[in-house]
Amino acid sequence: MDKEVLIIDDDESISWVIQKALEPSGYKVVSHTKLASGLKAVKDTPKVILLDLILPDGDGLDGLREIKSFNPDAAVIMITAHGKMESTIEAMKEGAYDYIEKPFDIEELKIVVEKAFNDLSMREELKKLKETTGETGAPRIIGRSEKILKVFKEIGRVAAKDITVLITGESGTGKELVAKALHYNSKRSSGPFVAINSASLPKNLIEAELFGWEKGAFTDAKERRIGKVESASGGTLFLDEISELDLNLQAKLLRFLQDKEFSPLGSNKVIKADVRIIGATNKNLKDALSNGTFREDLYYRFNVVQIKLPLLRDRREDILPLAKHFLKEAQTKFETGQKELSREAKDFISKYDWPGNVRELENAVRSACILSSGTIIEKRDLHVEEGNSYSIKEFLEDKLKKYLKDMTKLETANLHTTVMSEVEKALVSIVLKETKGNQLKAAKTLGINRNTLRTKIKEYKVK
Repeated sequence: MDKEVLIIDDDESISWVIQKALEPSGYKVVSHTKLASGLKAVKDTPKVILLDLILPDGDGLDGLREIKSFNPDAAVIMITAHGKMESTIEAMKEGAYDYIEKPFDIEELKIVVEKAFNDLSMREELKKLKETTGETGAPRIIGRSEKILKVFKEIGRVAAKDITVLITGESGTGKELVAKALHYNSKRSSGPFVAINSASLPKNLIEAELFGWEKGAFTDAKERRIGKVESASGGTLFLDEISELDLNLQAKLLRFLQDKEFSPLGSNKVIKADVRIIGATNKNLKDALSNGTFREDLYYRFNVVQIKLPLLRDRREDILPLAKHFLKEAQTKFETGQKELSREAKDFISKYDWPGNVRELENAVRSACILSSGTIIEKRDLHVEEGNSYSIKEFLEDKLKKYLKDMTKLETANLHTTVMSEVEKALVSIVLKETKGNQLKAAKTLGINRNTLRTKIKEYKVK
């Protein structure tokens, strides 16, 4: 590990003393007298940072929060001549490695710095061990654009606070990645991270998946099963597409959020579970409130803190770095050998709007890496036509994968009828919304006659 120390302190004499004390031990020391320039230097990933509490252009605690938001592994040692209990506690709560008051013993400082590097080295070794044994930790969210940095800062501010968070954004923007980042940067990081997608299950099965069931609770319940809530105890439950929950289940979820207790299906037994809930949706919940499909009290429970994810095309400077990251991952995973994007492919990737967001980009790059011949990936290898998103087949496969995995375990799932009716209902609803309720236009778009459309609207109770 490079032993680089960054000092952010407006007292140049202090920085000089620290530099002269650390350099003979092999440390590279860089110093800045202002918070703004120091924060820019942090982005070059120094591991240990000595940060003054009071600086001419900002507050050290604000600087600490920003550092931890985009470089959570950094060891930040706060140094100050204005030590107070409140600031010490606040600094440690915000993730400071240690807190030293001026005037300090230089030998004590050297010990703290050495300990910080030893701890960081142990963390890196542990991380490598987990990778070799197949264990996974916090995902890496790629990006340096202003909009994604804002998301990083929001993650940093709320990760350690054990509160409910709502993540919003279009499909494919990375909502589950953000939920994982919140989990792995929280005090619950050693606990389980459990995810459930409400849109991938029939509404009558979501409650059973969430809260589990007792033997005999329904026809196919041949043995007791623990639900996602109970299995996430001590950790985080990520509830994706919460707008798909029916009103009865919303009431039960609200009760759990308030009391941290629930009852499995077919049981009167009350079970407590210490779980942090993170919700996500690609829809506007305020619209769901207006049409009565989402409870107002549950909305305010979830909307304590909202993290809104930007569209990929709105953070265009992140597109090419993401593509290169996905290409490197694909090369390693599929053992394709070294490949690189041609200039034309890079230009196309940078300019294309990616309506399927990050997921579509990842799928396109991964497919190109596997299927392209030679070491250069050309534009034609990406199999993306401008103006089109990924195919209906790919979209449905992506949505149905998790659902089918669970449903095939049941003896009588009635898959064909359930899936076909749900897809048709969603299609009719979307087209009506896009045509602003114009049934004649909707029928033409769907390729059916108006009477058939009216029958479908009545059958599926589409509004």
